[in-house]
Amino acid sequence: MNDIIFIYYSLKSRWLNCSLSIFLTAFGVAIALLINQFEHTFSKRLSKDGSGIDLVIGAKGSPLQLILSTIYHVDIPPGNIPFNEAKKIINHPQIEYAIPLALGDNWKGHRIVGTSLNYLEHYNSKLEEGSVWKNDFEVVVGSSVNLNLDQEFEGAHGLFEGGDFHGDRKYKVVGKIKQTGSVIDRLIITSVDSVLSIHGLDSLNENDSHLNPIKHSDKDEDNKSHHKHTKNNHNHEHHQNGESHSKHSEEINQHKHFGDKKKNNVNLKDDDHDDHSEEHAHEHTNNPPEITAFLVTTKSPIANINLPRFVNKETSFQAANPAVEITRLTSMLGMGSKSFAILSIILILMATLSIFAGLAANLENRMGDLATLRALGYTKNRVFRIIIFEGITIIILGLILGLLFGITIFEIINNVITPLNIIQESFNLTNDLIFIVVIVFIAGIAAALFPAIKASQISVANQLSRNI
Repeated sequence: MNDIIFIYYSLKSRWLNCSLSIFLTAFGVAIALLINQFEHTFSKRLSKDGSGIDLVIGAKGSPLQLILSTIYHVDIPPGNIPFNEAKKIINHPQIEYAIPLALGDNWKGHRIVGTSLNYLEHYNSKLEEGSVWKNDFEVVVGSSVNLNLDQEFEGAHGLFEGGDFHGDRKYKVVGKIKQTGSVIDRLIITSVDSVLSIHGLDSLNENDSHLNPIKHSDKDEDNKSHHKHTKNNHNHEHHQNGESHSKHSEEINQHKHFGDKKKNNVNLKDDDHDDHSEEHAHEHTNNPPEITAFLVTTKSPIANINLPRFVNKETSFQAANPAVEITRLTSMLGMGSKSFAILSIILILMATLSIFAGLAANLENRMGDLATLRALGYTKNRVFRIIIFEGITIIILGLILGLLFGITIFEIINNVITPLNIIQESFNLTNDLIFIVVIVFIAGIAAALFPAIKASQISVANQLSRNI
């Protein structure tokens, strides 16, 4: 009889015990796969999305909520902050540059983010088609957003799908970004003024002509002298800056990438200009501009410690450190993942013991059959291989079923749970997952090893004499 056919009928004769071993293996592997995939997804996204952002300055509240809502865009921000007051903090000499964010709307779950071109530069974004925005209500969309070039759409109130639409104004897509593997892939990005305007707030251009981008130059004194010299020609300067910004946007489009940050440094440390802007805002506006937060990159690690203390103690805002808050988050999630990992190990051990018990318990009943096979010419090694391959067959079926279960459940969870759905992460074959599969496979062989050795050492004469 062919060995494969023999193994098939042997497993079929004890299908209940074999099924239990297969399903225990499958459940253990599925849980291990889910833990591995979610840990890989979160660690990769947390690292890439938060890269280069040292602090987030926003409204007081939960610092973790501020980080999740402004960097990862999976939560609701604690509130807004007055732009003119926050700008004073951004002028701190220990801050390298700051990126403004204005949130509040979405399109089919994709958040509409008002910001500066510096936000695109930060994530090394490259245009797949079109150009960056030049006017209000022009947007650039991430690779995962199902919008086409020149398409118009209405934004909906709120940061999650289901809010009321702003029917009075429509956005127009002028550019699409190549996939970056970061949070920017699922965002709709426009100017800050677009978001402020649609919510009835005053434009930042009324108060500051140097919004895009907000950076500190290394030549602060030269820039300050230049601002003071041109103070009386503010309107002319504003016009020149607008032309410069347009030319800069066209140059970006031609080269299909966003230029070096150092080329666009702007100094906002002109106290006279800031005072003039604030007075102008108070005298001529009723709805001064508010933004959600600033993403800040500091000049030194020491600033990451000193600035939050200063902001949290001396101002009405808060400064949250992403590294600290994400460490807290991962420590909380780590306890849950460890619990599931322990459950996975227990299930795999139970499956291994089940394979061992099934083969060992059945061995006594099969001694006569094995002795007959030996009498017919089967060698010890051949009998050993048959028992080993029975264990390997069970463990392989369990692995295949477990991987199918795990991948299917992972995809379902990704589509059903909103925070995971908007991350849009797919299954990844990681080194840890390969290690798990190898360990389970070795465990299955080890479980079949003892019964196989015992079966190969059977005494043919003694066993056949018993059966007579």
